[in-house]
Amino acid sequence: RRQRQMCIRDSRSLNMNILYILITLSSLVGLLVAKYMRHKLAIFVAGAVPWLGLLGSLLYTEYFVPYQGGGASMWPVALLFGGTAAAVIGVVVFFVARKFIWPIKDAH
Repeated sequence: RRQRQMCIRDSRSLNMNILYILITLSSLVGLLVAKYMRHKLAIFVAGAVPWLGLLGSLLYTEYFVPYQGGGASMWPVALLFGGTAAAVIGVVVFFVARKFIWPIKDAH
């Protein structure tokens, strides 16, 4: 029983670590895009890069890491919710950085 409780606690901490990694990397992408891209598509890039990064990591885990059991594959659901969260975080950080850290100067 104690071993099962430790396993549940370890899996919760692993899930939280994955969430922190998702937030950190999405925020980093938003900051980098805000600093280095001045194109109109920068907003799209700030949302698409984190989403595609999560897609790549999910597909790598699904198709290249040996199967560890556990039932049905849930990567599309993880991409739907996690990818949406990653994209929203990237875009929000992009807007905050453009508004407060690196505002674009008007030429007029």
